[in-house]
Amino acid sequence: MGINKPFIIYAYDYNPGIGGIKVTHKLCHLLNELGYECYLYPIEMREQFYVNKEYNTPLVTEELINNLDDDGCIVIYMDGQRGNPLNAKNIVRWILGPPANHMKYYNPNELVYWFMDFYYEEYLGQRENKLFVCEFHDDIFTNKGLERSGSSYCVRKCDDPQFIHPSDSIFIPYHAAGNLEALADLFNKTETFYCYDDHTFLYTQAAMCGCLSILQPHPGVSKEKWMNGSRLHKYGVAYGLKDIERAKETLPLLLKEIEDIKLETKEQVSMFAINTQKHYGNI
Repeated sequence: MGINKPFIIYAYDYNPGIGGIKVTHKLCHLLNELGYECYLYPIEMREQFYVNKEYNTPLVTEELINNLDDDGCIVIYMDGQRGNPLNAKNIVRWILGPPANHMKYYNPNELVYWFMDFYYEEYLGQRENKLFVCEFHDDIFTNKGLERSGSSYCVRKCDDPQFIHPSDSIFIPYHAAGNLEALADLFNKTETFYCYDDHTFLYTQAAMCGCLSILQPHPGVSKEKWMNGSRLHKYGVAYGLKDIERAKETLPLLLKEIEDIKLETKEQVSMFAINTQKHYGNI
């Protein structure tokens, strides 16, 4: 076996309110903790690049930057990245969301990993390549047994929301998700959370706090397709008003599933590292 190629993740700086950014930094941390070399390459070069101080996420070195176009490293791009801005030879695409708007910019010969089946597209194949990394913050998002009243809602990435929430429901702005403690407090003090974005982590966080979490169904997305798209979709969250009883009954299973995922994450990241090194000729 040869020397492992360093991983370079092309990423934005850390933001606790944006799930896709959080998991890219978490992946970098886990790869380093497993003994691989992994670095963050800032998408936006500016004076200060924010990282999570609890993570092991070094920035890319000048030496690696000067040799990105050779065979010596593996570059990881997220789903929204078009083309190959770093002119890298060895590329992994990590699909963290619906890739349809960007797929024409991908090379079908590139290695693709899917965050969850819900985002899978036949065009690129490689369905077996799964990499689910999540930062649950389950020390913050937990049921504190507080008295509850009222509701909250969010829209986020939903172009045409069909509102079902009460008129006095509390609106959660897009970037309010970054204040984790305040968000968890809201989910602990309200009875119901209405969500119109089927790609956010907020409905899971609400359920973790014991709040009834309801996702408004999207046109063309059946309950079965949504539930089977992710392990976190199967329990504790209602897909529409008619699904509330199932959500309540299965909430304990969601909490169990989260514990299982946490235990399995390092093993999954390890397999990702082994397979990508093998794919690009190192093993």
